[in-house]
Formats: sequence, structure tokens, C-alpha cells
Amino acid sequence: MKFSISTEPKKNYWIFILFGFILYGNTLFHDFALDDAIVITENQFTKKGFSGIWNQLTNDQFMGFYGEKKELVSGGRYRPLSMVLFNIEYALVGASPFLYHLINILFYILNGYLLYLVLHQLFKKRFNESPWISLALLASLIWFFHPIHTEVVANIKGRDEIMAFCGELITLLFILEYLEKKETKTLAWIAIAFFLALLSKENAITWLALIPVSLFIFRKDQVKEAITPVAILFGVAALWLFIRYQIVGGGISNVADNLMNDPFLESSVSQKYATIVFTLGKYIELLFFPHPLTFDYYPKHIPIVAWNNPKVIISLLIYIAFLLYGVYGLFKQKVFAFCIWTFIITLSIASNLVFPIGAFMNERFVYVSSLGFAIAVAYFLLFVLPKLLQNRKMAKQLILGLSITATLLYSIKTISRNKVWKDNLTLATNDAKISIRGAKSNVMAGGLMSEEAAKERNPQVKAEMLKESIGYLKNAVEIYPEYIDALLLMGNAQWEYTKRASYAFPYYQRILNINNQHQNTWQNLFIVLEQEKDVDYRIKAYRQLLNYAYQQDKIYLNLGRAYGREKQDLSSSIQMMEKGLEIAPNNYDLLTNLGTAYGLSQNYSKAIGVLKRAIQIQPNNAKTYIDLGLSYYYLNNLEKAKNAFDKASQIDPNVNRSQFPI
Repeated sequence: MKFSISTEPKKNYWIFILFGFILYGNTLFHDFALDDAIVITENQFTKKGFSGIWNQLTNDQFMGFYGEKKELVSGGRYRPLSMVLFNIEYALVGASPFLYHLINILFYILNGYLLYLVLHQLFKKRFNESPWISLALLASLIWFFHPIHTEVVANIKGRDEIMAFCGELITLLFILEYLEKKETKTLAWIAIAFFLALLSKENAITWLALIPVSLFIFRKDQVKEAITPVAILFGVAALWLFIRYQIVGGGISNVADNLMNDPFLESSVSQKYATIVFTLGKYIELLFFPHPLTFDYYPKHIPIVAWNNPKVIISLLIYIAFLLYGVYGLFKQKVFAFCIWTFIITLSIASNLVFPIGAFMNERFVYVSSLGFAIAVAYFLLFVLPKLLQNRKMAKQLILGLSITATLLYSIKTISRNKVWKDNLTLATNDAKISIRGAKSNVMAGGLMSEEAAKERNPQVKAEMLKESIGYLKNAVEIYPEYIDALLLMGNAQWEYTKRASYAFPYYQRILNINNQHQNTWQNLFIVLEQEKDVDYRIKAYRQLLNYAYQQDKIYLNLGRAYGREKQDLSSSIQMMEKGLEIAPNNYDLLTNLGTAYGLSQNYSKAIGVLKRAIQIQPNNAKTYIDLGLSYYYLNNLEKAKNAFDKASQIDPNVNRSQFPI
């Protein structure tokens, strides 16, 4: 088969297949990473396979991961189409990532090819005398090669973005076909394509504005004929909004109560909008110079800035110029105006201007918006630059040279960036060095490094890994002192590294000062303190924990054990456990341990009283009957003692009866 660029766009599919695998083929053997856990590996609906499809269609996207409805982001998330596809893949291959990555690449190839077809149809009336390479093909290739797309393609979760773009492009392609052929059946395909785009990701709603703009600029003579298909789009959107509201609700609100889900939590209104303008400028910067790239644009990699920041002022002036030229160029049917509106309209929903998105910015948010940049660059190279140079041959050579250079640089950056997405540990440790002030990448790197250390058998290597983990976590805590995940992981890592509770306890305590009922913190505290060999420190720590008015019965129990078993201070032991019973009268462990303490202090009557209460709670524990029998025995009530011992033997026939005094 001979591969050459054809004048018929449909025959040029091979370009995107070839370069698609060259650019992203190295992701095929990658693991799951980042948010893949939320949508695939830890999502209970996804792991049901085919039987979980209905769950995906009728619930918020986070439901399968958290097991309950959580309002983590404004307006919720309803993107069932990609989730359904994940269910099908899971039913076929389980948690084997190869197929998932392959499908991402194939969808990306389809994106590039569809984009080329759409742009060819959109531009053909305006640019009927094409230069040596068509504007549609060059723009599509610039978009296709751009490294800013690595997050969407290399991270399987990005499938929702890719599928939505497929639906958007097919929608516009069918509309252009309808304007040419006027076939009524095409209207049905328009409705289906757009509905599927909306089910893939909510940002498809922006095409309600972009499609009319596209038609006005490139098909102004057919605006009246476009009213019907555009009206259908609005009807489909209304249906989708109704369905979405029934499933996840509606409304826009600030639901986050921490900096990692609401990056503007600590900023004033003025600072918030200055920072938004700053990030909008950052997007333009990354489109022109996509380096360095990172998944962590969370606090505080992006700083909170004020309006006197030079980059904010420059960004504001650029966007004002964009808007002014966009309005002017819209009525003049200018190509650059189309590029501006493509960029602004599709980015608007993820800009934080419409509603809070839970992050400052992300590379995936300009997946579609970068199309405006690609078309602008291609148009400049093919139509503006030759006029400036006034030498057609020189212009062609310069354009070819620039295109080849950009393609090579883009390819190198894309392929190298893909390697970082190999797995969570590689991604986190790499991006923590880029987002030095990024709490998210640092805590992720620290946590994962600690997990790897737990698997290491070589003590020296393990110590070095834990030391590195602590370094990342220390950065995270310094960046965001109230970051509960960072504090919890820091406490864990300090314990594993030192085996001293005094190093771990302060971090757990800081969490309790933020949330005194944080379950994982309490669980880890008890594990660490019960393994602490210094009983005096342990008692001191438990007494501090009593100030948090939570889990006090368990604290009193552990204090009682520490005083009784290790300090041989039965008086203090009994005092602690009696206080615990005042809080939790039916705590079985308190009752049995207090019974033992009473017995050791020869207060057998009280021992019998609490042990009988314990038996009412758990009547089938042989040891409790043995302790009860001993108390009766020492009170010289031999009949009741024998009955208790017999009951213990009945419950557990393996009990050694020689331990009984009678």
C-alpha cells in the first residue's frame, strides 16, 4: 500500500493512525494512574462489569467510588458514557490496563481524523484554492501533535474528554452535511451525536454557542437553513439537563471545605478573580511553550495573586484584545475571530468564571480549546506569513522548516511526557519536582514512596525510601499546614521510620485539632500508641487525647491496661476503667478488663458484678466465665464457681480444666 497525502480527506486516515501510535504507543504498557482509581480500579460499579452499567447511568460519577453521594464538586458529575465503556472493558479484561490505553489511543486517532474532516468541510467554501498543504490538515496536525494533550490520552480517565470531542465533531459534521444535502434523516443523527457528547462530558454544552459561531463565520449564507439543526441541539440539551437534574441534582455552589477542593478558600474576591485571569494567561503560555507540564496545578503551585501582578495585567489585556477583536471579527467573518471564540467558548466552562471547578487549572481543560490555537497558527503560516515575506518560495521553505521543527519538538515532548504517566509513583515523584509548591503532588509522592518502602526487605534501602517519603510529606505540610492527608501520611511515615510514637503523635494531633472525629487518625493513633514501648509517653499521650471528647471509652481502657499491666498500679488502672464505664456502660472490653483488675486487687464482689454485666453482652466467651468462676472461688462460693467453670468448658471444650482450682 502506498502512503501519500491525498486531495480527498477521507483517504488520509493513515496519517493519524501512524502518528497516533508513534506519539502515544509508549502508553500501551502503562499502569493505571491518578484518577483511574476513581473511575475504574476502585469504582464498585465499574468492577461489576456488565451488571454495573445501569448503576453508572443512574448515579453521580463519584457514587461508585465513595459508595454514597458526596457533594465534592459544584453541580456534581454526570458522565456515564465513558463509565459504561469502562464497565464493558472491565467485564472483558478486568483490571488489565492495556486494553484501556489502546482504546484511548484509538479514540484520540479518531479525534484527529474527525477534526480534519470537519475542518475540511467547514473551510472548503472559504479556501477553495488551497496552498501546498490544506489549512484543515495543517491545523489538525498541529492540534494532534500538541503535547498539552498528554494528560488526556495517557491518563485513562481522560476518555470522557476524548469521547465528548468525538460527539461534538460528529455533530458539526452532520450539521454541515445537512446544510449541503437537506436530508431530514440527518437531523436525527445530529441529535444522537450531540446527546452522546453531553453524556460523555458536560463541557459539550459549550458547543451550543460554538456551532452557531462556526456557521455564522463560514456559512453565513446558510444561517437560516441552520436554524432547524441548531434548534434541535437546544432541544437535546434541554432533555439532557432534565435527565441530569433527576440523577445528580442541580445548582452551583461552593461545596468544598478545604483548600485542595477549593483553591480560592483563603483568597479574597479580588484575589480570586486576579488569580483566575492569571491562570487564563497561563493556558496561552502553555499552548505556545508546553513545558514544563504537570498534573499538579493545585495549591500552591499556582500562587494567589493580586491585580498589581504584571502577568495578571498582561493576561487581562490579551483577553480584552481577544474579546474586542472577536466581536469585530465575528461580523467580518474573520478566521482569527473564529479561533478566538473557539478558545474562549470551550474554555469558559472550566475557567472558574462560570462556577467553581475545584482546581486552579488543568491541562485537560484546554483539550478542545487548543483547537483555536492550532487553527490560528496554521492560518498564520499558510496565509499571513507568505504575504509578509512576499516571496512564495521562501515562505514555503520557512513554513516547511517551522512545521518540521515544531513537529519534532512536539513529538519529543509528548513521548517523553508520556513516560511520566507510567504509574502513580513515577508521575508523583516527577511532578513533585516540577510543582515544587504543589501540595497534591508532594503528598501523593510521599504516600506512594511510603507504600513502596513497606514492601522493601532491605532495612537500609527501606530507611532511605522512608526518609525520601518524609521529605515529600514535609513539603506538603509546609505548603498547606491543614492538609489532613499529608498530616496523616506524615504521622504514618514517621512511625515507620523511627518506631517512636513521639515523632508520629504530633501530626495525628494536628489532624484532631482540625477534625476531632477523623476515623483513620484515631485508628492509626491506637495502633501506634499500643506499639510504643515507653509506657510513660503512652500514658501522657492518652491523657492528651482525652481532651478531644471522642473515643474516650477506648482511651480509658488503654490507660487502664497501661497502668495495670505495665505500671502495676492497680488503683490508677481501676480508676481509669471506671471512668470509661461512666461514658460507655456496655463496653465489653472495659467490663472484662475491670473485672480482672478488681480480682487482682482482691475486690471479688465488684469483679463478679462487672463480669456478670459482660456476660449479658457476650454470653459465649469462655474466658469471662473462667474469671467469674475464680472470683466466686476466692469468695468461697464453690458451687457458683463450679457452675461458671462448667459453663466455660461447655462453651469451649478445649479449655484446660487443670487451671481450675476445683
